[in-house]
Amino acid sequence: MNEKQRIIEILKTSIEGISYIIKNLNTDYEFMSEICIQAINTVKNSFENAKKCDGRLYNLSNSILEKLKDLNKTKDTDTLYDCQEIINMINDMIDIINKNIKEKYNIVFMPYNASMWNSLESIWKEAKEDENCNCYVVPIPYYKLIYNRNGNMDAIFTYEGDMLPKYVPITDYKTFDLEKISPDVIYIHNQYDEYNNATRVDSNYFSYNLKKYTDMLVYVTYGILGTYPISFYKDFYSFIGTREFDKVVVQSHAFADIAEYSGVAREKLLPLGSPKFDALVSSLKSNTTNDYYKNKFKGKKVFLWTTNLMKVINGRDKVLDEVEEVFNKIRNDLNYGLIYRPHPLELSYVKSRAPECYKRYKELLSSAKNTENIIIDNSPSYYEAFQISDALITDRSSVLIEYMATGKPVLIYDIELNREYYHEKVFDIFSNYIVGEDEMTVDKFIDLVVNKKDYKKDNRINALNTVLSNIDGSCGEQVHKHIKQCIENNYF
Repeated sequence: MNEKQRIIEILKTSIEGISYIIKNLNTDYEFMSEICIQAINTVKNSFENAKKCDGRLYNLSNSILEKLKDLNKTKDTDTLYDCQEIINMINDMIDIINKNIKEKYNIVFMPYNASMWNSLESIWKEAKEDENCNCYVVPIPYYKLIYNRNGNMDAIFTYEGDMLPKYVPITDYKTFDLEKISPDVIYIHNQYDEYNNATRVDSNYFSYNLKKYTDMLVYVTYGILGTYPISFYKDFYSFIGTREFDKVVVQSHAFADIAEYSGVAREKLLPLGSPKFDALVSSLKSNTTNDYYKNKFKGKKVFLWTTNLMKVINGRDKVLDEVEEVFNKIRNDLNYGLIYRPHPLELSYVKSRAPECYKRYKELLSSAKNTENIIIDNSPSYYEAFQISDALITDRSSVLIEYMATGKPVLIYDIELNREYYHEKVFDIFSNYIVGEDEMTVDKFIDLVVNKKDYKKDNRINALNTVLSNIDGSCGEQVHKHIKQCIENNYF
């Protein structure tokens, strides 16, 4: 029973109470009128606590309370008339509530980057199967912010709606009328508004502009968090606390604590996991890889190597030395295979922010493309790479935590990690192998994988259960149910 149904039941019970008074006008009915007063006060409190309430309901509840109190003061010939008027007003309230119950909720998903659609997809899948929901997927345009040779920033208009999976029906943002649709819910996965230095959605879709059209603006974090020091997430959620979100999906109770500490109201937080992780779980269950991967890496131990956007920019030639070293090791031993996945914007960023590294990095990538056992993977999805690979080499991107779901070994190839900046109740990053930790090197890691001596596997599984809720892939289902219930319970 949802909140509206509960309120209607209370109101119907109140009518029964007033009917009792009508039948017992010549007796002491004060106890029954007190019961009715308590019931209407309960209803009134629900209206006051609701996110949105029809003003007529609030006014009627006040009028009913006044008349109920008058019943206890005087017992005269008008009592019967007053009781009937109370019943009529209660019936009016029930009628208003019933008429305000929507047969269909309008739910809008507004992704901007096609590769980030997986942070919303599992929620969308639940909503589109809900007969009480009208779903719209409205990809919105954004700008890639790239510094040119003169040091000025170029804003490159980008639209990726046509890059979403073919099974997702798309509504053109140019013709979509937010005011006319009046969404009950809008889901977004970008919180930065005008403050992002890498990509920026069109200003029409800044969170505070979208908030004008809905009473339920929901922010879903794109990445899976945990690989950076806790102080980073305090700053992350401090900014989110300044946005006008009605609900914020966080991936665990520990992150809900961090978000609340950082200024996000607890009642806004939904510690239900990550839809992005749902997509991974679904992919791993399907166990499908294309023939190109299978044929190229047949009989080889395959390593997946991913990098984040700022890796080369922060490390410059030192990082390129690392890339060249690993490339050479793999190409010189056909027992191994390598899938190298640079961040989609990395080469453009290197060109604008570390131009002295651009030529060398581009040449490294070009030479690897012609190598028998290396793939430069720029495909939108990395799930097939997860399936075919035997281990991951990465930095502190969210891919690290996702890959842990495979049960395969992970090597963190990054700057030195300081234990005091992490907490195992949030995420035990040291459950993975780390270059420089316990004398670990890339060569030792490769040997560990080849010889199947993964002594940290149990630690990783425990860490994964800590850092994410609903790792069974049910986050999208839980989010949809909760948000729908919020609408049903909080809008009269």
